[in-house]
Amino acid sequence: MKVRGAKSPFDGDWPYWSARLGRDPSRPTRVVKLLKRQDGKCGYCGLSFMAEDRMETHHQDGDRTNNANANLVLLHGHCHDQIHSED
Repeated sequence: MKVRGAKSPFDGDWPYWSARLGRDPSRPTRVVKLLKRQDGKCGYCGLSFMAEDRMETHHQDGDRTNNANANLVLLHGHCHDQIHSED
């Protein structure tokens, strides 16, 4: 896969590079793995994460003690709020 346009690892777009490379020493490992698994996109709305976006980890089964990878999804902060307001 080619690098998008004039992208650089130093341009501050850590969601893009974390999803692409699968690593970012400045972010928690869990967040980087979720970004890579989700191709840098929100698990709710499907839009790409931007560097300024607030990202939150959502437990799909509602059990915050179940941190199995299959139970976790990374969401925009406002998407996470939307999911919990529907409950």
